[in-house]
Amino acid sequence: MAADEDKEKQILKGDWQEEFMKDEHNQELIDEIVTENIKLKLEIHKLEAELQEATRTSQIKEDIPETKIKFTSLENPENDSQFLNISCSFQVNSQVPYALQKGEALITFEEEEVAQNVIRMGTHHVQIKGVSVEVVAKPVPLKSGVRFQVHVEVSKMKISVTEIPYELPENQMRDKLELSFCKSRNGGGEVDSVEYDKQTRSAVITFVEAGVADKILKKKDYPLYINQNCHRVVVSPYIETHLKKFQVFSGISKRTVLLTGIEDLQMMDEETVEDFINIHFQREKNGGGEVDVVKCSLAQPQIAYFQ
Repeated sequence: MAADEDKEKQILKGDWQEEFMKDEHNQELIDEIVTENIKLKLEIHKLEAELQEATRTSQIKEDIPETKIKFTSLENPENDSQFLNISCSFQVNSQVPYALQKGEALITFEEEEVAQNVIRMGTHHVQIKGVSVEVVAKPVPLKSGVRFQVHVEVSKMKISVTEIPYELPENQMRDKLELSFCKSRNGGGEVDSVEYDKQTRSAVITFVEAGVADKILKKKDYPLYINQNCHRVVVSPYIETHLKKFQVFSGISKRTVLLTGIEDLQMMDEETVEDFINIHFQREKNGGGEVDVVKCSLAQPQIAYFQ
């Protein structure tokens, strides 16, 4: 009986030691995983910092071609500050998509009159590999598009400041920003106004004299001292963007014609079909003329863009 009890104790002791060793081994694995995660996070932060620095310092050098510029208009500026800003404007026209279905083709002619004549004729018989295929010419039903102007103005008197710390009440931080950006030893100058937004941790600083903003923007950050601690706030150009002359227009293609009726040619090569269509509509006796491009959709629908 005593021998059985000793044997049972030894078994329990062995099981306990085995479980303890398993727990210890699992804990070692967990510690290794945690350590590896910390190393990976540090490596990620390092790579992100390097990427940001590379983005700031990288420049693309490209030869700009000379372009003839003609005088177009004369405007009276509202105030002298307009001479101190860099302004530009862009005309933006949206592309108008058209879903070209299976068994359809688009053909674009060099002249509008030819395209309109092909549409007026309606039905055409195109010879494709010895087979007469009846196609119907129609106008392309395009959706509406938009056009607008983008006006961009880069201020030479203002700068944007971001990543401002949450350490002072709004009025005190506004005063602290004015005092900080007044210091000439850091490249600052007399401040005209400060627009501070605590929620977004950002501000717009307006200087009295021209040239101060340029000096500050030569660096990407600026020292801001609060309670003897130095914080580096990010500085960048102040840019205003406005959209003007927003227009919605109906898309009309005067040189492109929609051709339907080639559904039965799905087994043929699209390029071959395009060549036969091109040859047919190049001939004046068929009501055609000089063709710019032909695009067929036989195997699957495609998207064509008009501009």
